[in-house]
Amino acid sequence: MKISIIHSVIFSAIFCVSAQANESAWSAKSSDAQGGNTFSSSTKSSLAVNSNVPEGPSIAAKTTPQSQAAKWVNVRPAQRDVNYDYWVYDAYVTLHTDSDYDGYYHHFSVDFDVDSIYANSEVYARLYLGVNEEFREYHTTSDFYIGGDSTQDQITVETELLSGFYPDDYEVLIEIYDAYSNELVAVYDGYSDADLYLLSIESQDKEMIYVESDVVVIEASGGSAAWLALLLLPILLVRLANTNSFRLRP
Repeated sequence: MKISIIHSVIFSAIFCVSAQANESAWSAKSSDAQGGNTFSSSTKSSLAVNSNVPEGPSIAAKTTPQSQAAKWVNVRPAQRDVNYDYWVYDAYVTLHTDSDYDGYYHHFSVDFDVDSIYANSEVYARLYLGVNEEFREYHTTSDFYIGGDSTQDQITVETELLSGFYPDDYEVLIEIYDAYSNELVAVYDGYSDADLYLLSIESQDKEMIYVESDVVVIEASGGSAAWLALLLLPILLVRLANTNSFRLRP
């Protein structure tokens, strides 16, 4: 008996921890494109490594920033800690789909333009959503090229949040990394641009769609005939049931 009780307690504890872990987990499906050319479409999750592997033909396993599990940070990167040879010139968010029409969107896109003092550079970006200075990564882009301060190399990241984001007003944080050294070279957030602040967002699993059941309403006009019909209806139903019962007897 004691062993059974101990096993039950252990199982309950494991179940509670697992439930809490799943409750705090999150995932998102995104694609990134430049100049109309899509680089990759992938899913980023906080639960497992290699969750952000681009869809398509399989390749040899390799740990990359894109294949790592989504990061969680509670310290905003400081502008003074980055390389001033790179910067984000502009960024904006477009909200696309709100399935339950509550004002919170699970489908949106972020466009941003990265510039540099160098004529040609290769970088990648990590994108986060944050509330109260806690930021959760939802996408890591493929490596992409930028050409000086050109406006033709803008990146578009289109995202569908799948799970783990409750309805709230979020801030987008963008980190730019050197593709060769993985050095953080630029940061852009709601402090840099108000377009990235107070965005009404939720994940798809928090979209509550209500379906109204059909209601049949019988209207009867006034008059003795209508009331008489309503009074006789139960008697007719009983007689019909008795008749059917009699016919079914062997």
